[in-house]
Amino acid sequence: MRTTLYDLLKRLVATGELHDPVVEFGAARAAGQVHLPSVASMFTGQTFIGVDMSPGVSVDQLHNLHSLGFRGKSIRSALMFDTIEHVEHPRLALSEIRRCLAPDGVLLMTTVFFFPIHPFPDDYWRFTAQGMASLMNEFDKVHTGEGGLRLFPHTVVGLAGGPEVDPRAWRTLTMTVDDWLREGSTSWKERALALLPPHLLQWAYERHSTSAEHGSKKIWRT
Repeated sequence: MRTTLYDLLKRLVATGELHDPVVEFGAARAAGQVHLPSVASMFTGQTFIGVDMSPGVSVDQLHNLHSLGFRGKSIRSALMFDTIEHVEHPRLALSEIRRCLAPDGVLLMTTVFFFPIHPFPDDYWRFTAQGMASLMNEFDKVHTGEGGLRLFPHTVVGLAGGPEVDPRAWRTLTMTVDDWLREGSTSWKERALALLPPHLLQWAYERHSTSAEHGSKKIWRT
């Protein structure tokens, strides 16, 4: 999970519109990230479940996004940070989340676009805002946006909601996402991606990454 996403989550939690039970899909921490705050720590006093396909730090339950073990309409807030690009069948995964989402529930999903390939163990996809909206087209409410350069966005965010999401709550959530995309989504790392030549970026990324980080996390593969 990229550190800039913590700011997005803090802003959304502060709205009071992310209700429990909260489920984070792709919750396992990759090597080098275990020192970061847990997503669960931001939901004090709320029911929170960290989900992944394999055991790991921050994982409470094991599920496969292609066939979730949750009851229908049992999740009110679903979170998926930079995970969908690692899901082999993303439409099936989104259909499963929709099945499990309560009528007044919301899904927050982020993904990278202009970003190095990072196999955990595989890196399948890049989605534009339009692609994200297409993935979410089964939901009743959909809002997507991009952060970074107009033609080379580094981050894509999608919000989806059920038919009974309060309109005022939905407006608050979408405005919060849009404000973050404009003001808080770009750190020095994203600026470096936009400014440095690809061959230098590849050298720096490969030098920083380790073999343990590449392939240590098995995400949503059948």
